[in-house]
Amino acid sequence: MFKRFWWFISYYKNKYILAIVFLFLSDVVGLIPPYITGRLTDAIFEGSIALNKFLIILALDLFIIGIKYFLAMGWSYFTFRAANEIDYKTRDNLMTKFLRQSLKFFEKHPTGSLMAKSTNDVDSISNLAGMGTLSFFDSTVFPIIIIIMMMVVVDVKLTLAAIIPLPILAYLSILIGDRILVRWDKVQKAFDELNTNVLEDVEGIRIIRVFNLQKSRRNKFEQKGKNLLDRNMDVVKYQALLTPIQRIIPAFTFIIGIGYGSILISRGEISIGQLVSFTYYLNMLVWPMYAFGNFINLKQQANASMDRVQEVLDYKEDIIESDEAIDIRSNPDIEFINHSFKYPSSKEDVLKDLNIKIEKGKSLGVLGKTGSGKSTFVKQLLHLYPMRTNSILINEDRLHRYTISSIRERIGYVPQKHMIFSKSIRDNIKLSKPDATDEEVMKAIRLADFEKDLKIFPKGLDTLCGERGVSLSGGQKQRIGIARAFLKDPDILILDDAMSAVDGRTEKNIINNIKKNREGKTMIISSHRISQVKDLDEIIVLDEGKIVERGTHDELIREGKWYSKQYKNQLVRSQFDEE
Repeated sequence: MFKRFWWFISYYKNKYILAIVFLFLSDVVGLIPPYITGRLTDAIFEGSIALNKFLIILALDLFIIGIKYFLAMGWSYFTFRAANEIDYKTRDNLMTKFLRQSLKFFEKHPTGSLMAKSTNDVDSISNLAGMGTLSFFDSTVFPIIIIIMMMVVVDVKLTLAAIIPLPILAYLSILIGDRILVRWDKVQKAFDELNTNVLEDVEGIRIIRVFNLQKSRRNKFEQKGKNLLDRNMDVVKYQALLTPIQRIIPAFTFIIGIGYGSILISRGEISIGQLVSFTYYLNMLVWPMYAFGNFINLKQQANASMDRVQEVLDYKEDIIESDEAIDIRSNPDIEFINHSFKYPSSKEDVLKDLNIKIEKGKSLGVLGKTGSGKSTFVKQLLHLYPMRTNSILINEDRLHRYTISSIRERIGYVPQKHMIFSKSIRDNIKLSKPDATDEEVMKAIRLADFEKDLKIFPKGLDTLCGERGVSLSGGQKQRIGIARAFLKDPDILILDDAMSAVDGRTEKNIINNIKKNREGKTMIISSHRISQVKDLDEIIVLDEGKIVERGTHDELIREGKWYSKQYKNQLVRSQFDEE
């Protein structure tokens, strides 16, 4: 039951040891005032107390209370410092795990679920590490100290009689706690679903409004919210059972203690002062009874959360780098030999038996119908999914011989859908080269034909893009992504339909800038527009993952197949648009 709870103690044992020492001393010191009060009561009843002695005892009580206050500061500081460090460490471990995973992991785990694990679940674990730790020791160690003190200072028989209800409280708390655990797991899953639903609605708000989906999305949110409410109410029902138990059982200890204590006074076995001390000690037992129930509640919440967090932390990485992998030192030759690839979620290969060599400094165009595998092909070098690396050669060596980080360092990848962060335009472009100067940033902006757009924004480079670039048009987002790649000036530039949202004139300007500034460097362009690839060294046409045409622009035109027909169709459309 307490196996995971002890993990916290061992992980930050030095801080927890100090916290326990302070807590123990605080609890022991706290037992002195009731004893003194009992002796004082007897002295008053016997009429043997002088005023100066009374004042000395009162001052001693205040001094002890002051010591207890500072000891309480000590255990509180060390306990909650350890809890906050565990909170930080757990979030850091989760983020490290996220960043090391392939895209297969993110297909399996929805974004809303991952956010819930890194926020809500980590909070539950942190609560157990902090207040849960305090509640555990206050409900186990402290009662033992109190009971021993009650036996020594007052009477063994009275103590044993008064604590009879305590095992009943412990048993019922554990019994109810086990049922709470099962229901907390369902609460967390319902929270995942609600969180994912909210993220989808926020990200897709434009589509929701365009298609008047507000009502249906609202209804779906209400369903998810109602499901979360129902799951929470299942937990509340059992928590409601626990609360009165925590109140009633302490009442029985008082009834037994005071009732039986009065009998012992009448028999002359204990004094009135001893009963007063005993009543104080009984009152001090009330908090541990609450603390035990609180610990059970926090523990069951954290158990459900730890299962979910541990599931992520234990997830085996799909892409494992060899210990003998080395860094790429120069712009490499790239070759695909009978290369096939399929996504983890697909049954069939998306790319089939591809054979092509891209010499360093050369350029390759990739065309094909929608769904032909263009984007999949150009992303192969990025190694975003687990795949057969022995069919890809880098400088005539297998891909897995090189570190993934050094391969990606050589690549500037520009996707069709750009990730724009809620930072300034400058910061978004500098993601590829954080130490770049403003002059370098402006050069990249000019190469991406974004300078005229930048002048529209009053704050220029300091303009905030908003979350996911909400304040930018599709074409502006794409050109920021292209500028990001230009700033990096990579050995291998990959454009994955990266100019689909820009007009023909802007596209032409960008292509001309690429020609002037990419001489001697490798380039791969995937596009639906032949105008973007017609001047490249080689062009391939994909159909259902296979290369069905290859050659230069002139060679493919002469063949008169799909490429030639597409070129003529696009040429006619461009002439029509100009008219």
